[in-house]
Amino acid sequence: MKKYFSFFFSILSLNCFTQNLVHNPSFESYTLCPYNWTQLSYCQFWNSYGGTPDYYNICSTNPNITPPNCYFGFQYPHTGSAYAGFYIYLSNAQNAREFIGAPLLTTIIVGQKYFVSFYVNRGGQNEASIATNKIGVKFSTTTYSESYPANINNISTFYNDTIITDTTKWTKISGSFIADSAYSNIIIGNFFNDSLTDTLNFSTLNHFAYYFIDDVCVSTDSLYCENWLGVKEQNVNKEEITIYPNPCTNELNVKYNNIPNEQITISIINIFGKIVMQAKTQANEYIFNTGKLAKGLYLVKVETGGIILQQRVVKE
Repeated sequence: MKKYFSFFFSILSLNCFTQNLVHNPSFESYTLCPYNWTQLSYCQFWNSYGGTPDYYNICSTNPNITPPNCYFGFQYPHTGSAYAGFYIYLSNAQNAREFIGAPLLTTIIVGQKYFVSFYVNRGGQNEASIATNKIGVKFSTTTYSESYPANINNISTFYNDTIITDTTKWTKISGSFIADSAYSNIIIGNFFNDSLTDTLNFSTLNHFAYYFIDDVCVSTDSLYCENWLGVKEQNVNKEEITIYPNPCTNELNVKYNNIPNEQITISIINIFGKIVMQAKTQANEYIFNTGKLAKGLYLVKVETGGIILQQRVVKE
């Protein structure tokens, strides 16, 4: 029996609502922990806008959908504890697609320029042997569903025209547009038919292209999505830092391994880039009292010996 669990990370300020217009942008907040395929609807605000996309979260007890070692590929979340996944091309089914979508925090303003970014990673394991291009974004005034899917009409607000083959690192896809309608929904997927989609098949069998997706941002500020993430590429293994529990309530444990025996600075940073808690220690584990922190999204930054480790956490 699954226990009902729900949390919502608030954005701390109405000013932030004008920044990232995407609800639950890194898929962290959920109403139920996923325990099987096709359960994207358990992720707050996100739903199928076509097909049966999947929800991956470290809280799951199903190894197929528990990062990092998932059925379709080995991948840590780009940040946090969760991501979504979908197929965008099937070799044995014409124009078969899955789309994910969500309502925006506010309706887009006609004539305003918006900047969009998200991160994808190719699954690459088992049947997910195909790589494609044309992963992109479309905005809509319509809310779609599995039974009423978004259109494959060769029109996209913007898309990536390079075949994404990388199964190790996350690939950032970004673009901008000037709104021509008062859009209320964001949709992500491949909106082009098979004849306009380029593919590479790494198997001799008829399989499909499957991609993980994380950290979706829509903003009127060209720099905001980078600041919102607060996470740059690191030349270190994420296993070197363990932060738990995530989400946290009254305590947050930061444990680090394989780091030089010298002073370590640990900072908790809010979405505005302000350090709200900080500690300097030489121990390999530190416990923060987070009971008085406001609910929301934070970055934990560990600095020592020229090494910087960063991970995002949610305070509920």
